[in-house]
Amino acid sequence: MMALTPRAKLLALLILSLALSLASYQLVTGYVEEQASIEVEEQREEEIGILVTQRDILAGEIINVDTLVIRSFPKSLVQDGWLRPEDAPSILGLASSRFIDRGEPLTTDAIRPYQTPYFSSQLRPGFYAVTSLVSVHQLHNGLIKIGDRVTLRGNDFQQNNKPLEMVNIPVIAMDNFDHHSQLELNPSQFLPSTMTFELTPEQAVVFEPMRMQDYSVWLQHADTSYTAAEQPQPIKIHRFFAQEANTDAVY
Repeated sequence: MMALTPRAKLLALLILSLALSLASYQLVTGYVEEQASIEVEEQREEEIGILVTQRDILAGEIINVDTLVIRSFPKSLVQDGWLRPEDAPSILGLASSRFIDRGEPLTTDAIRPYQTPYFSSQLRPGFYAVTSLVSVHQLHNGLIKIGDRVTLRGNDFQQNNKPLEMVNIPVIAMDNFDHHSQLELNPSQFLPSTMTFELTPEQAVVFEPMRMQDYSVWLQHADTSYTAAEQPQPIKIHRFFAQEANTDAVY
């Protein structure tokens, strides 16, 4: 048997030492990673699945499978009214009671039984919805939105162009849309051609002669209640001839 030279023995010892060092390093690294993973899992907060919407939902829209998606939230952020995945079968076929943003957690107060939508049900009791053709300047070039309040000014051509004015008039629809988000989702780039106002019976009668001719639409501040301005009384000038003035004029 051939004896190892001192140099060969030294080389073998170096290789063995390197192998042991590498094995020890891997064991220590694996242990540290395992302990770190355990610590992270212990510190990670429990998450709960919540039903959210995949897209914007309009008021009155029916909830279906394509509407819903499950998203996980930390347990500390979950509110009592948020619906869970197990609630999905009980809300399918119901309708939204208000506009719901994309990704918003569904809540019990945002869901109601579906009802056939009647625009008339949105009117306050005793009020009329009166629609009029409008021009670009009456729309303020698109700045007026559904839900704004406006002042309407015009003249009564049936009574010697008597000035007419109505304040705090709600805009409740444009064309066939009754929510401002519908106009934003509408791909058309054209401005609405009609505007619908909510009027009392008295205001509706006053508005009839106004909408038969050009009238002004003044956009009001959202939080201010306006008062109709006093209309100046027209001055009538009568001409008397000298003889008539002596007999008929009263001084």
